[in-house]
Amino acid sequence: MAINQQVEIKSVENSEQQHHVSPKPTDNLLSSYLRIFREFRRRDLTEFCDQHEQLYLQAVVKKNHLAVTQHYYGLMADVIETYYGDGWHFCPPEYAGQSRADATARMYNRVSDLLRVQPGKLALDLGCGVGGMLRHVARHSGAEITGITLGENEVQQANELIERDGLSEQCQVVQGDSQDMPFESSSFDGVFAVYALKYYPDLNRVLSEVHRVLKPGGRLVAYCLCKSKNYSPDQAEHRQLLKNFEYSTAMPSLHSVQSIIEAASDNGLKCVADEDLSEGQLTWYSYWVRNPMLPWLVSSRLVYGLARSAEAVRILPKGFARFNDTFLAGTLRHIIRGGKTGVLTGSALLTFEKSE
Repeated sequence: MAINQQVEIKSVENSEQQHHVSPKPTDNLLSSYLRIFREFRRRDLTEFCDQHEQLYLQAVVKKNHLAVTQHYYGLMADVIETYYGDGWHFCPPEYAGQSRADATARMYNRVSDLLRVQPGKLALDLGCGVGGMLRHVARHSGAEITGITLGENEVQQANELIERDGLSEQCQVVQGDSQDMPFESSSFDGVFAVYALKYYPDLNRVLSEVHRVLKPGGRLVAYCLCKSKNYSPDQAEHRQLLKNFEYSTAMPSLHSVQSIIEAASDNGLKCVADEDLSEGQLTWYSYWVRNPMLPWLVSSRLVYGLARSAEAVRILPKGFARFNDTFLAGTLRHIIRGGKTGVLTGSALLTFEKSE
């Protein structure tokens, strides 16, 4: 699909009825977590863990995390799609009892509406992964959507899912670095970045590119996982929590909401809306603590010890305990702890405009 190609768009209602919808975010996160144990019980994960450690150390020195991010999602993209649904995005429920799938879909719709795109308009999904949100926004808005992501495997998987869902005439995913995008200037009516800006150490590089590819009057809508206002660099617990979380997800140092707004302003993108979707007890990490067994499992050192013992007698493969403690249980542990302490916020919704 050429970026400037005009296509006839079917109604969103007909599209939803005719095409198979991707796996929805599941509410049973405990079951999803335990299923990974079964799937990976025969896979030696030592090499993945060793390479991640080496690449992350190099990234910190070079202040460039592209290689470690590509390596991480080379394995984890499929894990996320298969076990947690079509998006690794944390959305607060709007009311008690709301399903995770519905909360996620409503957040996607909100981002799409803020973009103000429609049939005949072109939008870009920055850091689209396997394209779950991209396909949703295409159905909801009727606009043509292009996604860009680093991972070659993600591009292949995303385009296969686009074809499977009957959206090949409306969507495409390309491989590339969002800091140096292969698109002409003023190509897109809107850009959206959901949990994407956290992967760029230098916000100026990626936001200057967003400004370049946006048409005058176009919008950038960013849903962000950030350091909160409660984060204090003077507190060792806060520093260690962020350090561990960044390592387990192949991220550079997390940005704050204010640093994103300032960097956008420096690159010609005016902030027109700044809100956090979490309210009271309905927080962005609510679904991860709904079943009290999950927080216990990911925090229990007993589970780690049992996994090590299972490795010793070859019930679990070599490296599984380390992989789980760092990338599976570890990530969930940091999310829950970061949310409860208020060090992290995962539901910051920011809207920017490029001047006419």
